[in-house]
Amino acid sequence: MRKLLLLLTLIVFAGSQLLWAQTKTITGTITGKDDGMPIPGASIVVKGTTIGTVSSGNGTYSISVPENSTVLVVSFIGMESLEVLITNRSKIDVELSGTSVGLDEVIAVGYGVTKKSSLTGSIGTVNSKEISDVPVANAGQALQGKTTGVQVVASSGRPGAAAIVKVRGVGSINAGTNPLFVIDGVYMSASDFSSLNSNDIESITVLKDASATAIYGSRAANGVVIVTTRRGDVGKNTITAKAQWGITNKTQDRFEMMNASEKLTYEKQLGVGLGKTLTDKEIAEYPVNTDWADEVFSTGTTQIYDVAISGGSGGTRYMVSGQYYNQKTMVYGSDYEKFTGRFNLEQKILENLKFDVKVGTGSTKESVLRTSRNALNPFNYIYSANPYVAPFNEDGSYNLDPKMPNSLNIFEQIDNNPQDNSINRTIGAVSLEWEIVKGLKVKTTEGINYLNLYSYYYVKPESGLSQLLGSPYGYRTDTYQKALTFVTTNQLSYETTFADKHDVKVMVATEANKYDYRETVAAGSGFATGKIDALSTASTPEAASGGETAWRMLSYFGMGNYVYDNKYFLDLSVRRDGSSRFGENAKYGTFWAAGIGWSLKNENFLTDVEFVDQLKLRASTGVSGNNSIGDYAAQGVFSYGSYANNSTAYPSRLPNPDLTWEKNYQTSVGLDATVYDERISLTADYYMKKTTDMLLSRPLSMTSGFGSRIENVGEMENNGIELSLSGYVIKNNDLSLKLYANTSYNVNKVTKLYNGEDINVGWNNLISEGLPIYNYKMVRWAGVNPANGEALYLDKDDKITNVYDESNSVVLDDYTPLPKYYGSFGLNMEYKGFELNADFYYSYGNYIYNHNSFFTLSDGNSAATKNLDRRLLTDQWRKPGDITNIPFQSASNSSYMSTRYLEDASYVRLRNLTIAYKLPSNFLKKLKLESMRVFATGNNLLTFTGFTGLDPEIGDAPAGSGTGSQGSVLDFSYPASRTIMFGIELGL
Repeated sequence: MRKLLLLLTLIVFAGSQLLWAQTKTITGTITGKDDGMPIPGASIVVKGTTIGTVSSGNGTYSISVPENSTVLVVSFIGMESLEVLITNRSKIDVELSGTSVGLDEVIAVGYGVTKKSSLTGSIGTVNSKEISDVPVANAGQALQGKTTGVQVVASSGRPGAAAIVKVRGVGSINAGTNPLFVIDGVYMSASDFSSLNSNDIESITVLKDASATAIYGSRAANGVVIVTTRRGDVGKNTITAKAQWGITNKTQDRFEMMNASEKLTYEKQLGVGLGKTLTDKEIAEYPVNTDWADEVFSTGTTQIYDVAISGGSGGTRYMVSGQYYNQKTMVYGSDYEKFTGRFNLEQKILENLKFDVKVGTGSTKESVLRTSRNALNPFNYIYSANPYVAPFNEDGSYNLDPKMPNSLNIFEQIDNNPQDNSINRTIGAVSLEWEIVKGLKVKTTEGINYLNLYSYYYVKPESGLSQLLGSPYGYRTDTYQKALTFVTTNQLSYETTFADKHDVKVMVATEANKYDYRETVAAGSGFATGKIDALSTASTPEAASGGETAWRMLSYFGMGNYVYDNKYFLDLSVRRDGSSRFGENAKYGTFWAAGIGWSLKNENFLTDVEFVDQLKLRASTGVSGNNSIGDYAAQGVFSYGSYANNSTAYPSRLPNPDLTWEKNYQTSVGLDATVYDERISLTADYYMKKTTDMLLSRPLSMTSGFGSRIENVGEMENNGIELSLSGYVIKNNDLSLKLYANTSYNVNKVTKLYNGEDINVGWNNLISEGLPIYNYKMVRWAGVNPANGEALYLDKDDKITNVYDESNSVVLDDYTPLPKYYGSFGLNMEYKGFELNADFYYSYGNYIYNHNSFFTLSDGNSAATKNLDRRLLTDQWRKPGDITNIPFQSASNSSYMSTRYLEDASYVRLRNLTIAYKLPSNFLKKLKLESMRVFATGNNLLTFTGFTGLDPEIGDAPAGSGTGSQGSVLDFSYPASRTIMFGIELGL
């Protein structure tokens, strides 16, 4: 027996030595690619075996693997798994990326979270890296092109301007088209969203179809944008700092104004202005040649500084951050400064009791330029000021030459008529969640959104504008606005799994909203000097006014989710809202949705098809609402005035006790597919939206004593297709190359109006049954008569005429300011620490009325007072037989609105280009740093378009021009800027 035991011992020992001889040890560190921080708890497994380990608290690991092993699989929850070739290496450091949208990723939806793989609704997600890497002044612009069905356009090139966001087309005529914005459970406005520090955002989820949006009821007809802010990770305490510096200038325009010699020559030809008095030699030697665009536009500078501290241990997770943003813009007199701060804390009080607080605050100050279409608007001035007038005298003083537009000098106007806006915002929420028993939770949330705005406007008594307006000299206006929103939400939810195949979630809740707004305006005129501007020193009080408004909402809602065997999915939701905005007979409305899903991948016929990771069909239907009207639109209102020096009160609005919500019915079907270990992903959606009971002004018989009132009349449809495709061309530990593209197609049609009556919008837009909203209606331009140089037009019968008659205006089928297609495409490439990201955005099929050209191509009628487009001199008709689009030039010509100035505004723009390098960890250890990333990034670098204005991406027309719908008219607005930034990001 003893010999037998000895023999067995020798065999075991020899076997272990043989096994030891056939293995080797690999060590390394697992870090995050986005921040360079170590990842504890990451899984490291030899592919095809059960041999594995996990990384330690500092991200390091050690694993013994068989000699013939070829691949390690490294993974961590919420990050992208990576396969690494072993070859002959004994030390392998791995970076994991959190940028992919994995099948089991948990994403934010209405009042909770869910796995992406179990969604039945159409939802777009944008992660933190996609947002924070774009150096823009607001988060709204960073969202552009990131997800299908979401059109984002800058309302203005101003750095503080809110972005215009539309989800799946224009869903209303009069009741607002903005989606509902929600941050950490608190409702916010589009301007609140745009003011966020993009580095504080963990993710943005856009809810697009009925299944996703209906839980928000009467506020979700135009989609929902949910913002989730960052929080710390347990066991991972980090300090990150980022600094960026850069320059800003205007994007490239596609037209040229006349220089001094050309303008004087043109005036001499027409016999007007200064030019008619000069000889050719005097014109050629004229001493002044001012390029007003070069004078007004300059190279601006931008500085951005960010710091964040985050981490957690035990039951605590925290994040504290701050940002300073300063931009000296590309336009003289327009500067922007912003401070933001955030504090997020999640604390387990007991094992089943959790406290959560998320608070963000910010302060902005902006020097505001006049943007009404007049001589105080610098974007008007650069085209209207004559080039033979200098902006300054030889001694540096303002040149106040009477040949200036309205005898005003734009630099003197900006300096002596200051205007600025100061805004303070605080948005925060506090919640308490108690898990009563396993799976049963009750949660209460208190949220607040506070805004305080102060606007300062001063016309100094010595300014040229004050002198032009006359006595009393000097004028100041102060405006104070305060808005306060409270929201209280109480939820009871239950989640369980039974029989290993049935997953059930249910939730019921109540919510109360309260909104109050107050405004105070004070003004005075007559100041002794511009150095003293206190209102108390004004000689004449001009105004003291104010106003208040408020609304309330009470809601009851619930939702249920059922999943069977990860194959079949069912979502149900219902919400009942009561709003103070609607009539006594219709304050409450009910909104609902149902969604189903089918995971074909989990069926037997696809389970063994290894290259398919996911193949799922989705469908949903439901109704949501729109309550974006005036707070008292349903109520009868009295106005106050005076009659015979006595105070009077009189009815100014007829009540409508039956006024209720607009309703948006939507049906959507979709497909989600990923193949080859999630290397290729495809998402496709088709939707049909119908808006009914639109909130519009209906004409009334004047015998009622009122001209109109708001009623529920009108219907509209939006139908569309959305496609998104992405794929890794190369993907290994050293090199990855990902290509992506998405496109959105939407068709809008107004199907019903009151008595079929058209609604005119602004100068040239029309709302009419059977047509897309805001269709253009104009007189058609027919070119120039080559025989005599006359301008030609088409009449209603398509006959050519040389007489302009506005009654010949016709509806231009399919000509609208709404693009037919929009989307983005680009690439993300990484190689041994180097990054290259290129993102292109495109818009196709929309038209813009270029009102700038209406003035700059005026054919001579304003030649004596304003500068003009060079084409009027170089391309004008001169003799019979000339083929041109520029008529014979004469000071007696008249300018008319026609399709001559209606332009296709399709464009492709290199939206963002980023080049970065992450320094290797062995070098950083010497510097005692966890990570370091240096980068250069550019915004709006190139634009390819046939549009001749400053910028094809326009939103709001300038104040006071009354031109119509968003995006329909270019009228001397603040253009987009080109920005190049350099930065460094450190992890400590």
